[in-house]
Amino acid sequence: MFFNEQGIIDIDELIAKQSSFQKIMDDGIVTDEELQEQSQRVIGLLHEAEMRFSDTDQQFIKTLFAETNVLSAIYHYYEHQSLKQYGNL
Repeated sequence: MFFNEQGIIDIDELIAKQSSFQKIMDDGIVTDEELQEQSQRVIGLLHEAEMRFSDTDQQFIKTLFAETNVLSAIYHYYEHQSLKQYGNL
C-alpha cells in the first residue's frame, strides 16, 4: 500500500495521483484561492481524524504528518542548496 515493488515510497507519484493536485496544477499556476482551498481541505481531514481515531492513533498520525513535512521541507531545501552551489541561482 505504501511502498512500490522496489520497496520505495514514491511521494511524487502519490501526489500526482491526487485529484486535488491535478485540479490545482491543471493550468500550471497555483492561485491564492487554490492554496486556501487546499489548506481548508487538510484542516477538514485533520478534524475528521480527531473524531475517527483514538488518542494513540492521533499521536501516530501527528508524528507521521510532521515527519513527512520535514522530509518535504528538507528535500526542497536540498534542491535549493544544490542549485545555489552550482551557480544556477
